[in-house]
Amino acid sequence: MRRVFFLIIALIFSVSSSFFFGTSVNPLLLAAEKKVTLTVVVPYNVETFLPGEDENNNEIINYLEEKSGFDLKWIILPPDQPWEKVSMMLASGDPPDIINCTDRNIFGQYLQQGVIAPIDEYLPNCPNINKLVPKEIWSAVTWKGKRYAVPIPQNQYISGTNGIFVRKDWLRELGFKKEAESKEPIPLNTYYRMLTAIKNKKKVVPFTVGSTGIITGFAGAFGIGTAYKVKGNKIVYSYVQPEAKEYLTYMNKLYKEGLLDPEFPVNKAGNIQEKLVAGRAAMAVVGWADALPIDRSFKEKNPKGELGYIAPPKGPRGWGIANHSSPLRTTLIIPAQSKNKKEAMQFLDLMTRPDIYNFVSFGIEGKHYVREKGEIKLLPEYQNRRWQIYYILVDTQEAFAVRLRDKGFKVYSDQVVPYCNLYPIDGYAPPLPEVISVAPDLNSLVTEYFIRFITGDLSLDKFDEFVSEWRAKGGEKALEALNKWYKEEYKK
Repeated sequence: MRRVFFLIIALIFSVSSSFFFGTSVNPLLLAAEKKVTLTVVVPYNVETFLPGEDENNNEIINYLEEKSGFDLKWIILPPDQPWEKVSMMLASGDPPDIINCTDRNIFGQYLQQGVIAPIDEYLPNCPNINKLVPKEIWSAVTWKGKRYAVPIPQNQYISGTNGIFVRKDWLRELGFKKEAESKEPIPLNTYYRMLTAIKNKKKVVPFTVGSTGIITGFAGAFGIGTAYKVKGNKIVYSYVQPEAKEYLTYMNKLYKEGLLDPEFPVNKAGNIQEKLVAGRAAMAVVGWADALPIDRSFKEKNPKGELGYIAPPKGPRGWGIANHSSPLRTTLIIPAQSKNKKEAMQFLDLMTRPDIYNFVSFGIEGKHYVREKGEIKLLPEYQNRRWQIYYILVDTQEAFAVRLRDKGFKVYSDQVVPYCNLYPIDGYAPPLPEVISVAPDLNSLVTEYFIRFITGDLSLDKFDEFVSEWRAKGGEKALEALNKWYKEEYKK
């Protein structure tokens, strides 16, 4: 009877321990019940998954789930009207936990609407994020003293930047061999002589450009390469400054003398490519991404010719090709209604960890890539993994350079990089409503007036009229808001 009694007591203790402490009752099931699901929204890209796989079934997402301990639901936005879908998700009451927001204006709208959460309380526990993000970049996501996103720095200093693409073989033939090879910015008067020689000797359009009032390189030579810049101890709007009139006077001279394409006000990208490939134009403003297909087509028809970038013009205000993009590549935001803010930040910190980042970006060493003399070399198997772009929330200069080289763009981008020395100061500011709300109207105003000034359709005597229109469209108020931020926040 004593044995039976103790057996009963032991059984009761075992069952009660299982009931109260859960140590004997399917621990895997209990762990699964506690597992957090994070929903991550990312932009669309043209890359496709392997057969039988999708955004929620592949080696990368399985790896991230294993390393993070979270269940992940990846949502790829549609190519058309993506932010309408995001707005619907935010309004549904069941928002995602992380949004890769590549549109600065959308970020500004969400900030004003109060639909995204500040992240300051989580940052002390995010060492990888703090290491990745430069101090000055945080200002672009700071609003009323709080940080509202993880700002991912620009992975390319050349984003949105064009260069001067020219028939180098013609320049050498015309006696400008030094200029064809020079790495130093070329004086404006030398550019004028080059264009004149091309017109007189080659009988083609010396210089063509798309429909724009701010012509890359030449604008930089007059110090107006970006809309906003610091002048003295304050921010100014470049296009209403006296140097803007100097720029317009020079470009009007090129236009009147037939050195600038008479069709430039209506030119599209296709027109420029056609003129260069057909040999009807000698020089053009071309982005590095467009240079590759243009050069390939050109070489098919002109195997003995040579197209290439040359140094930009140097003028009375200096030189430079502006980086028209923000210092940010993207912002990673957490909706205010997310129930997993802390976990979302933990996951983003994990994504910036070097081993995680390398796996997502390059794959498995020996299978997808190898390192030779410290440089990553992609293997053929990597081509089956291009869909990894959907998981690259964080990017670096190294990875971007590898992808450029892999796709053949690097030889062109490398020629532009040294001249990207103008940066938009407003890119370091948060999306101020006074600035964002008027930006489209101001851009249209500049394009309209500057094209008319360059062609002579409107006399430069009307420049003050343009300035008045700029004020009427909110330009001065935008400038006041930027200067307030610059003095009270940025300079601190």
